[in-house]
Amino acid sequence: MNKQEILRVNEKELGEGKNRVYFMSLGYKLAGDLYLPKGFDADKKYPTILYTRPGSQVKEQSGAVYGDKLCAKGYVFFVFDPINYGDSEGPVRNFESIHNMAPNTKDAVSFLRMMKFVDRDNFFGLSACAGAPYICNVAIGDIRIKAVATIVGNFDAAAALFGSYPKEAIDQFLADAAEGSQKYYETGEYEMGEIFKGLPLPPPEQAPRNIKDAYRYYFEDAGHDKIPNYTPTYAKIGMPLDPARVFVGQAKYFTRPLLVIAGSDAFTKDMDKQVYDLAGGEKEWFEIEGASHIDLYDIDKYVDQALGKVDEFFKKYSTK
Repeated sequence: MNKQEILRVNEKELGEGKNRVYFMSLGYKLAGDLYLPKGFDADKKYPTILYTRPGSQVKEQSGAVYGDKLCAKGYVFFVFDPINYGDSEGPVRNFESIHNMAPNTKDAVSFLRMMKFVDRDNFFGLSACAGAPYICNVAIGDIRIKAVATIVGNFDAAAALFGSYPKEAIDQFLADAAEGSQKYYETGEYEMGEIFKGLPLPPPEQAPRNIKDAYRYYFEDAGHDKIPNYTPTYAKIGMPLDPARVFVGQAKYFTRPLLVIAGSDAFTKDMDKQVYDLAGGEKEWFEIEGASHIDLYDIDKYVDQALGKVDEFFKKYSTK
């Protein structure tokens, strides 16, 4: 295996707030936003948070909300576009797979730890939705991540996928993926599909809250008209959600300190509780009353509660 190219950052050119940086993973150049605290000094060391975002998102969505708030609390915060997304390279646009995200995340850990202002003894993982199984699948075998906090973790993508869409939509997704995979193998060409295809948009009044919330977020508040890097599409060589993105079965082996934050009204609450109950190390449960799943992406009154608890939890495991 050839040694991977290393992209180095000129730390003296960085400043407080958001900084664009790049690193290599699986042979592709990935883009990330590095949020640095007020009064940032490259000669000092700072507790550092690596954030893995919800599936299909780009770094300018929930990562920007969390980054602004956590760097204001004194953390170095990093969110990146994985292979195939946003400003990162990748051969199949908007194709998301745990088999890409896990190595991307591990390489992001290595990249950050090269910077002298990153406190290696106070290096933490944070995630939301699909990011939870991503960061946990890495941290279960990587002790460089000292503790992990998950927010509305979607720990079972198979359950979320097959439980959200009507059977006829699932059947079409499966047919498209089979045909698309064959075509891509033979020709290198692929087609794009709509993530929300098969669901009435805008959702009717009787639709489940998670569907209505997703429409609010991805089509009205943080969709492609506001975030040009984002599109609600996926490459039809796979499914809209990767059914391999599951962590429930591994949770009993997870021994890093773990904070699980759930919304009382989130569709992911039961899977969050299942992972919390199974987790094998020190752990804390924090439930935010009245919050749905997507409320915890960008609604300040809920996000501030979550990140306040995250700060408290990480400080508990900080090395002074």
